[in-house]
Amino acid sequence: MKVLKQIIPTILLSITMLTSLSAADEFIPSNNKNLAVEYTLDNKDIVFDKSFFEFTKKPLESIGFFVSDPHHNVNDVYEKQLGTTSLSQLSFSSLVNDDKARVLFNKDPRISGFTPFNLVIYRKKSDMKTVITHITPEAALDILHISDKDVRDQYIGMFKPLDEAIEKEYGANAKKSYTKIQGYAKHNMMNFEIPFEQPNDIDEFFDAFQEKFETAFQTKGYIIAGFYNMKYSLNTNKDVLPEYSNFVVWSLCHIPFSYTIFDGKNPLPEAAIFAPCSMYAYVKQGENKIVIGMPTLSAWAAALRITDKEKLKKIEELDEEIPSIIRSLGGIDVSNKNPLTH
Repeated sequence: MKVLKQIIPTILLSITMLTSLSAADEFIPSNNKNLAVEYTLDNKDIVFDKSFFEFTKKPLESIGFFVSDPHHNVNDVYEKQLGTTSLSQLSFSSLVNDDKARVLFNKDPRISGFTPFNLVIYRKKSDMKTVITHITPEAALDILHISDKDVRDQYIGMFKPLDEAIEKEYGANAKKSYTKIQGYAKHNMMNFEIPFEQPNDIDEFFDAFQEKFETAFQTKGYIIAGFYNMKYSLNTNKDVLPEYSNFVVWSLCHIPFSYTIFDGKNPLPEAAIFAPCSMYAYVKQGENKIVIGMPTLSAWAAALRITDKEKLKKIEELDEEIPSIIRSLGGIDVSNKNPLTH
C-alpha cells in the first residue's frame, strides 16, 4: 500500500491548540551556564587539521566514540559554491557513543536530538586561531527539555572521557574556555507525530517513508549530510534497540543557510556545534505512529544571542519551512514531552 494512503491526513491546528502546545512546552533549564567547551590553539594550519581528523578516528574509538559521516573542509565548499569564505577551516565530525547513548533511548528518545553530536574544528582567516569545540551535554539536555536525573547523569558522564582525551592530546598547547549560554528560545524543539494504519510490513513501510522524507527535503534544497540507523551500531550487526520497530537520525544541511550563519558577513563558526541538524524519527513497537523531533533553529539564535538581521531572517525561514515539509508528509504538531511518559 502506498505511504500516502497509509498516513492519516494532517489535522490543521487551531490557535487554541498552538497555545496549549506552548504551555506544555514550558521548561525550567538547569543552572548550567556553558553552551560549549572550546580549546583554542595558535598558529595551526592544514597539517594540524589532518592530524586532528586522524585523532577523531582510532583514538576516540578507543573510548567509545565513533565518527558518523564526517564533513571536512566545509569552507572549501563555501568558496566553490558561493565564491568566497572568511574561514581557513570548518569541519564537522559527528560523534556517536553507541554503548552510552543508545541505552538512554528507552528512557527518553529525545536524546537523539543531539545523538550524534558534532565535534567542530574551525579557524578564521582574520586571526588564524584554531578552535576545537562541542556543545556541553548540560546545554544539549536543557535544549531538549530533558530533566530526568538518571538520563542527565549518564549523558553528562558520557562526555567526560571525550574531554579528557582532547585535553590529553592538545591541553599543553590549547587554551580551554567556554561559550556562555545567552538564553533559551520560546520553542527549543519541533515535535511531530505521523499516525498510520498498520502495514503488512513495518520495515517496508518505513523504508518507503524514509525515501519520501528525504526526497521532500532534497527538493527544497536540503542535503542529507548524514544518516544513522540507531538500531544497528557502527560496530555490530545486532539489533540493539528491539523496543523500537525503527529508529533513525538524519543530519540535515542547507548550504546557503549554513554559510549565512557560520561564514559570510559577521561569521559565527562557533554556531557549528549545532550542525548538521540531527532530526530523529522512530516507531515504537506496538504503536502506529512515526515520532519526529529536532531542535529548532531559533534555539541557536537564543543560545548565542544572534542579532544579525540576515542571520535571523534565515533562521526564521528554516523554522517555518522544516515544519511545513513535515506537515506535508502528514505530520501533526505535538508538545515537547518525553513520548514514553506522555
